[in-house]
Order: sequence, then C-alpha cells, then structure tokens
Amino acid sequence: MASSITIRAERPGDAATITDIVRRAYADVPYSDHREHLMIDRLRETDAYLPSLSLLAEIGGEPVGHILLTKAAVVGDGRVVTTLALAPLSVVPEFQRRGVGTQLVGAVHERAAALGFESVLLVGIPNYYAQFGYEPLRCYPIALPFEAPAENCMIFELWPGALDGVAGRVRYADGWLDH
Repeated sequence: MASSITIRAERPGDAATITDIVRRAYADVPYSDHREHLMIDRLRETDAYLPSLSLLAEIGGEPVGHILLTKAAVVGDGRVVTTLALAPLSVVPEFQRRGVGTQLVGAVHERAAALGFESVLLVGIPNYYAQFGYEPLRCYPIALPFEAPAENCMIFELWPGALDGVAGRVRYADGWLDH
C-alpha cells in the first residue's frame, strides 16, 4: 500500500530541504538553467512571497515535492490587478508520476482562493497544466514582460470571471526575474 501524500506550508528551517527538492527535480531537465532554487531564495526576500503559498509535499515524512506561488500584477489602463505566479513546481524524480504534483497544484489553488486571490499565471508545460484548467494566456489581453513560446504561457481563474476586463502587462516581483 502506497503512503499518502501530506501537503503543508513551508516553515522556518525548510529552505535547505526545498533547495534540495528543486535541484533534484530539475537536474536532468534540458530546458532548465538549474537556477530555480536561487529564484526561490530571491523571492523569499520580497513582499511577493507568502509562506502560506509555498507548499511542501511529503510521503512517509520524506519531503518529495514543492510548489510556490508569489504575488504578481497585471498593469494596464491605470489599473493594477493582483495575480499569482506559479514557479517552480518541483517533484524529485523518484516520486514523479505518482500524483504529487497534482496534489500540490490542487492544494495551492485551494489555499490561494481561500486567501482571496483570483488568478494564477505560469510559463510551463501545456499538456500538464491544461488538466487543472489552465488556458493559454493569449486568450486574454495580458502580456508577459519577456519572450516565451505562446503555448507555454498559461493562466487559471481561481473564480469564474476573475479575468473579465483584466488587461495589461504582467509585473513580476523583483526576485522573480534574474536580472
């Protein structure tokens, strides 16, 4: 019988564990720059970081996955609309394809909605994120501040109609982009 997956918020002292999970998860990913863990460290130092939306997955007490949502904004026409940016989602290789990522995404969506957030955007693998209801960002008048393949740019409404009337350019937290 497989052990169940436990999801919990990051706690003080978890940084090294999260770094290990992220490094292991992206070690053999060809499109990775292998610096995802550094982005997390930078984001922890910003107002965009919310410990309640930095989640760890454990199986049998062993940390095996992590997901992070940080505050971002869509800025346009004199209006600033808060959104969340998902990055990274990490599952150590030996626990991939066991539902860990699915549970992390579901849990972080639930917690974000409970906190009153309305949408989540990401640059990721379309076939994976479509299963959660993510739609192509190109369906909305929202642009990223950098070039990325359109099929990888996605957004999700935590509440129906949350993106009605939202238009503009995404502004990420200073730590999100590596300057």
